[in-house]
Order: sequence, then C-alpha cells, then structure tokens
Amino acid sequence: MNNQLSRRILYSVLSAAGLLVVFLFQRVDVGEVVGIKDPIWRFITNRSIRFVLNDGLTIVLIYALFQERKYVVFSLWVQLFGLLFILIPYFIIKFNFPSYNGPLVSYLHRIVLNPLLMMLLIPAFYYQKRRGG
Repeated sequence: MNNQLSRRILYSVLSAAGLLVVFLFQRVDVGEVVGIKDPIWRFITNRSIRFVLNDGLTIVLIYALFQERKYVVFSLWVQLFGLLFILIPYFIIKFNFPSYNGPLVSYLHRIVLNPLLMMLLIPAFYYQKRRGG
C-alpha cells in the first residue's frame, strides 16, 4: 500500500472516529468544565464547539476522500456560511424568542448539532469528480 493511500485511510478513520466521539460525548457540558457560570454562554459554547468540531472533522473526511484543495476551500466557505447564517441565527431565535419552538428552530437545531450540511457536500463532490469537474 502506498504512502498516500495509507494517509487517506488514516485521515478517514480519524475523522470518523472523531465524529463518533463528538456524538458519544454530546451530553458533556464543556462550558461547565471550563468554568462558564452563565447558562446562556454555556449553551452557546457547547453548541459552537460541537458545530466547529463536526464540520472540521467532516472537512478532514472530505480531504481524505477527494485529496482536492478546491473541495477543502469550498467546504471551509460552507462552514463559514453555516456559522454566520445558521449558527448565529439559531442562537438569536433560541434566546430572543424562547416561547417559539417551531419547525425553524428544530431544523436549525439539527443542522447545528449534526454535520448535515457538510455531509451533503460529499455526494456533490463525488458527482462533480465523476463528471470530470
């Protein structure tokens, strides 16, 4: 097995293991562990860390699968988009409209806590690569 393939497999396994660890330890209150007393800031800290870890590990997986710099750069842009247009609005709605617990909050919550947006990039990149793009 050549060195490049070994590295791709290692990155894939580490990324998948990291995603599994984030999932298994999702109930750990990191904000409390680091000493944040305010429950709102603990909530923001916990969700932000999980969002960044999930997306970052998925970007590692994308790199391992495709070995294309352009895909990693695009994924980073998608992560930035998610941070600005999904994570921040999620916090705003969650804390400014606490009585509203409708479908918008539910969908934003799923996107924030799961690397859903990034995982959707994998079949898109695969399709693009198969088409020669």
